[in-house]
Amino acid sequence: MTDHPTKNNESDLRDTLDNTVTAASEFAHRQVERAADQATDQAEMEVTRAADAAVAASKEFEPGSLQAQAAGQIAAQLQTVASSISDTDLAAATAKAKTFARENPALFLGGAVLLGFAAARFLKASDPEGRGALLGDTDPWTGHVTGSPRTNPAHEAGLSNGSMSS
Repeated sequence: MTDHPTKNNESDLRDTLDNTVTAASEFAHRQVERAADQATDQAEMEVTRAADAAVAASKEFEPGSLQAQAAGQIAAQLQTVASSISDTDLAAATAKAKTFARENPALFLGGAVLLGFAAARFLKASDPEGRGALLGDTDPWTGHVTGSPRTNPAHEAGLSNGSMSS
């Protein structure tokens, strides 16, 4: 009869262990769902930003040009992707992106290159003082122009090292 209480304790221990494992599993599942929702929201926001950048890039090119049309098409596709991200789970969206890249490698790489050019134009346009073009021509410590003859006003005036040249 001493075996019977031990079986009850063993059974209680199993039930407690099963309940703990179930609770931990449910907690982990909720945490994963929350993280996936946050990742989906972030992805939707990033794709929307990329679509906005493609729209801005298309406006930078001459209207009707091949570049403007390509940027417009990429922007439209990115906007479609952004709107569908919230309706699609993360695993399905990843599978779609991989499939698209495998089926259309030229378009995928072309889009990446075009977005790179757009980003470069955006960064260049956002430099209000145009300092990017002068970095090689300006002494960073004094601010004096020290560049090549084409940018050196003394050379243009016919002066070299402070003296007149003939």
